[in-house]
Amino acid sequence: MRAQRLRLSLLVAGLLTPIFCGAFASSVRAQSKFNCSQWRALSPEMKLPLMEALISMARQRDSITIRLSAEYYVRELDALINRYVETNNQEALKGSVAIAWKTNVVMEGDWDNGEDPLDYAQKFMGKDLLDTFRKIYPEKYQHLVDLHSARRQSR
Repeated sequence: MRAQRLRLSLLVAGLLTPIFCGAFASSVRAQSKFNCSQWRALSPEMKLPLMEALISMARQRDSITIRLSAEYYVRELDALINRYVETNNQEALKGSVAIAWKTNVVMEGDWDNGEDPLDYAQKFMGKDLLDTFRKIYPEKYQHLVDLHSARRQSR
């Protein structure tokens, strides 16, 4: 049990590095020592506590509100990484799990830092990547647009 906790702690540190380290955080191409291929190889029993730790760190460190569950984000991350495998996207498979996860959270409009979700998605992802995700996930993009519109109307 102690060895599993130590391994979990080391994995969490590797996951969080690109999200919380200044300039890395703004680069979607940031690499961490823990990539999407490594996430894919984890057992389901390891994924959930890692996701819970990732969410907890985002909340504590940056005062982010994330409403959707860790279970939801494990499923979403698994689906995204499976898409990388199906399309043989080796570059994405080598990419940071933390950045892939944060991109999912941002696209859900669930990275609540007080900013408009659509504006933050464009700032975090950049116009080109946001356009790519809009084409791949039109329903998620529409949700961001709806959140954006509702926020504008409430002002």
